[in-house]
Amino acid sequence: MSEPTLLITRPHDGVLQLTLNRPKALNAVDTELAQALADALTAAASDAHVRVLVLTGAGERAFSAGYDIREMATMDANAMLGAALRRCPVIHALARHPKPVIAALNGLAHGVGALYAMAADIRLASPGAQFRVAATLHNAAEGAWQLPQLVGAACAKEILMTGRVVCADEAVRIGLYHEIVAQDALLETALAKARDIAALPPLGVQWVKKLIDDNHGRTLDEQFHAEQLALAMVMPPANGLATFAAFLGKGDTPDA
Repeated sequence: MSEPTLLITRPHDGVLQLTLNRPKALNAVDTELAQALADALTAAASDAHVRVLVLTGAGERAFSAGYDIREMATMDANAMLGAALRRCPVIHALARHPKPVIAALNGLAHGVGALYAMAADIRLASPGAQFRVAATLHNAAEGAWQLPQLVGAACAKEILMTGRVVCADEAVRIGLYHEIVAQDALLETALAKARDIAALPPLGVQWVKKLIDDNHGRTLDEQFHAEQLALAMVMPPANGLATFAAFLGKGDTPDA
């Protein structure tokens, strides 16, 4: 029996690890893997025991080298369209997932691998991680709704129009990656960050993600009112007796 194309584990309380598991194919995403990832994301969204997701690739060469070209080479135009309609929503599901998503980029992040990486909330990368969206080489356009939010419009245009490789050092410098971590420490670093986030009360963390993501295009006033509405309608007020008395009892000064 062959191994599943997506490995699903729970390495820490509140942390769900999703590993793209086609290392011999550089974790290229075929229709089976895309469906497995879609199903796992749907299940995690309603699982109260999952507070943070970590997405990575098997092996040390690639997070994902893109969609499976060998599979696509067998498809006619109708089959390609059908595959796209099934696969593309996975990118959106990652980007709009209610739980925080951390990407541990352990190598190549090309094509859909780059799109998955951009959909994550936090991106940690090994020194050899390469980022590339090469859609323009194939007379297509991808990543234009994602990359400008991360690195700015001018920088995103240059990267996407040329379809060039972005190395890890540049990716950190322009704000695409949050941190470069040694390959042998990458996954544990990502899991440690996930564990720290999972230890926090989940409602505030999830609303930080939602408010930031939803604020694109809003005026400053609209952003302020959205946050105040969330505080008033969704989040219960803190119990000062329990919360701040505990701080004062330790001799700490609460930062409200």
